Amino acid sequence: MATSLKRDFVSLEEYFALDSTSSQRCEYRNGEVHCMGGAQPEHNSLCVNLLAELRFGLRARGCRPFGSDQRVRVSTGSPYLYPDLSVACDPAFVTINGLRTLVNPVLIIEVTSPSTAREDRGAKFLQYQTIETLADYVLVDSTAIGVLHYRNQGGLWSPQLCEQPADELVLDELGLSIPLATIYAESGIGGA
Repeated sequence: MATSLKRDFVSLEEYFALDSTSSQRCEYRNGEVHCMGGAQPEHNSLCVNLLAELRFGLRARGCRPFGSDQRVRVSTGSPYLYPDLSVACDPAFVTINGLRTLVNPVLIIEVTSPSTAREDRGAKFLQYQTIETLADYVLVDSTAIGVLHYRNQGGLWSPQLCEQPADELVLDELGLSIPLATIYAESGIGGA
């Protein structure tokens, strides 16, 4: 869950100083700082399941998954975001105030909750679309079994919705398929 700091405008320098010393993850969007609160157990289970599958499935490919503490730079404007999961092949970073920021993710996954779903589907998705290397954007529902997968096909983002445990999240760019039953295993969602 994100909360905005109440200020008219925060400069990038102020944000970088705050983010390098804060005990919370804080995103920078359009001059506003949004600090991320703790997540629910279901959210954490989904992230752990996905991170484990990505790490195991990508180990031999030279691609590396990152958890929610990895800051990502978005190409347009000045947003700096902390997706729940990201993957980069031959990861590239810039260092700002001592924090390494990922600049070339090929996959971003957000686990949505009632408080974040609108932002994840709207403003954040538009910002993520400006990352030239991004091939896949995935939204994983934390209240019911459901994965919305957007594929970048020449600048057009094609959605696919999966809602059955037997369905698979197919990540063609990474050569990886993950069954929804695996994503939702032991999460307490949908009988899992």
